[in-house]
Amino acid sequence: MLVQPGRPAPGAGPAHPRISPELSVQKTLKRPDRRGLLMAALAALTQMAGCASAPDRAAAGPAPSADGDELRVLVFRGGSAARLGHNHVLRAGDLRVSWAAAGPSLKFRLDALQVDPPALRAALGPAFSSAVDDAARDGTRANLLKALDAARHPEVSVTTLQQVGEGPRRAVEAEISLHGVLRRQWFVVEVQGARARGEVVIRQSDFGVQPFTVLGGLLAVQDALVVQFSLVQP
Repeated sequence: MLVQPGRPAPGAGPAHPRISPELSVQKTLKRPDRRGLLMAALAALTQMAGCASAPDRAAAGPAPSADGDELRVLVFRGGSAARLGHNHVLRAGDLRVSWAAAGPSLKFRLDALQVDPPALRAALGPAFSSAVDDAARDGTRANLLKALDAARHPEVSVTTLQQVGEGPRRAVEAEISLHGVLRRQWFVVEVQGARARGEVVIRQSDFGVQPFTVLGGLLAVQDALVVQFSLVQP
């Protein structure tokens, strides 16, 4: 899903502080603090990626409902400077599900994705415990839609091809359409009555999406994403 956060959002400040000529080696014996400059650049790029490092302790709000259909994507921070970023969760805001003999088909629009809903982040535990403010959330959304070329490929679809096995645990093969690329994927589904739950790991690079990275990989989004879903058959 996907996601990922991509390029710097419009309107952000410069990535590196401007060094005055007064600090040149010809005019002073004191050189600029390169470690300080690097940390300032990382902090600026973190903001531009929609991954502000300072946790926001605002109230999380009510927990998401356990009823109905839901699909969410977990996006993980990476790189040696990963501590400056956040893990992210995306929820399909307009998830549409239809049921055929082979199993369910899912569709949702990228521009309808909910980015880091506070209640959902709180429900996911310590790895997602820090809240993301509105500015960072908007930056993440803008970079995500740009990286996925949502203007050309606005919709994601998942179509069940076959199921193997009986009882509560089944192997399911599905076809995933993302970023103009079709790929087949196997995953395990847990069935309890009318409800089916499962998750699958996909790689952005398998769908022609370049995971977000800056400064040679010091700050990055991991290629692998975890897609979780819960569906109720009518």
